[in-house]
Amino acid sequence: MNLKHIIISASVLTVGILSINAIKKGEPKDGLDKRKFTVSIVELKEGSAPKKGVEDEIEFKAGKGMFSQFLFDKLEYKWIKYEVTKDSTYTDEDQNEGHWTEAEISTTDANDQTLIMKCTVDNYDISGEIKITKKDKLKKKYEFSGKEKASKKK
Repeated sequence: MNLKHIIISASVLTVGILSINAIKKGEPKDGLDKRKFTVSIVELKEGSAPKKGVEDEIEFKAGKGMFSQFLFDKLEYKWIKYEVTKDSTYTDEDQNEGHWTEAEISTTDANDQTLIMKCTVDNYDISGEIKITKKDKLKKKYEFSGKEKASKKK
């Protein structure tokens, strides 16, 4: 082997090692990927006081979307694609760094019913609203809030 072959081989090997280290398996793809939240969902009705909230779990996976057992039980929505609209860090008045993420989730089913969900995640807290419309008329409106579920470390 001459010097040219050795340099090319070393370069290819270096690029390969750097590529493997750059793409770690299991790293989150966005600010919501691989996160689960325990929330309380309250239906809002015009002219009446809010009722007691329903407990739910909202799960996010970048490749699949968002899943809510409540939405599946009520409306048979499975995994719904989500879009992160804002993903940033900030420093609060105590000089603590925080993470802020906003997302929008929307889908229309076979019955021409549209679900629009907006949520905000501030560090480990989540809040947002869900609107169900049909032919641009609001059928149901929900608000939710909760905290991230503690994950088990492997």
